[in-house]
Amino acid sequence: MRQGPSQGADGGATTDGVERESSSLVAAIGVGAAIAAAGLLVSIRDWLGASNVALVLVVVIVAAATFGGRLAGVLTSISAALSFDYFHTRPYYDLHINDREDIITAVLLLVVGVCVGELAVLRANSRREVQMHAKGAGRLEVVAEVVAAGADLDEVWPVVRQALVDQLDLADCRFEPDTPKKALTALDRDGQIAARDLQWVPGGGFALPREGVAVPVVNQGRALGRLVLVPKPGKGTTKAQRRVAVALADQLAVAAARTSPLHSLS
Repeated sequence: MRQGPSQGADGGATTDGVERESSSLVAAIGVGAAIAAAGLLVSIRDWLGASNVALVLVVVIVAAATFGGRLAGVLTSISAALSFDYFHTRPYYDLHINDREDIITAVLLLVVGVCVGELAVLRANSRREVQMHAKGAGRLEVVAEVVAAGADLDEVWPVVRQALVDQLDLADCRFEPDTPKKALTALDRDGQIAARDLQWVPGGGFALPREGVAVPVVNQGRALGRLVLVPKPGKGTTKAQRRVAVALADQLAVAAARTSPLHSLS
């Protein structure tokens, strides 16, 4: 029975949208906070000193970049640099800077925002990778339990298919037994895509070829068919995700070896 494309248990598209909204909101707050902080410090700028004003703005930039990532860090740092220039460098209330040290300070504010924003993105990606590993392991456990219970291909396939669609956020997934009708790019056992030209999706990894990739379904040296994984446009996959797909194909192979005759599934 054909099942429609799933959005996935991870809620990939929804999560990405929420993250973008959150980043934009933090960026807006950061920009406002930088301007407000610079303006409020005008009354004590002679007592506080320009260098200490810059440090206060650095705190605002770091907070925005930490919680909002690259976009928030860059926009807040630009706002902080311009606010510092306007309120705290001579001539005041003008976007010209006459002092070399003030120019350096403004540039460093920009650099801090970019650097902290990039570090925040790296941290978020690392956290996402850990979560992906954990979810992949959980899916493998569920499939392994079904296979260990002695289920045949028809019983195992819906569980494997759902796990694959969720893990890789696929548009389609099907099992083709016997001789393939169409040559497709292969997915190696180590998760490498056997193709020269690959598209990199920022924050998501390499995209699978548009027509799909083939994952061999083999049991004890006997070729039983292949899985065809068709991606959604613009969706990347990490090596860890693809290795889980290979492991799921191995589980499917055990069930397929129990089933005769084999038939296509989608």
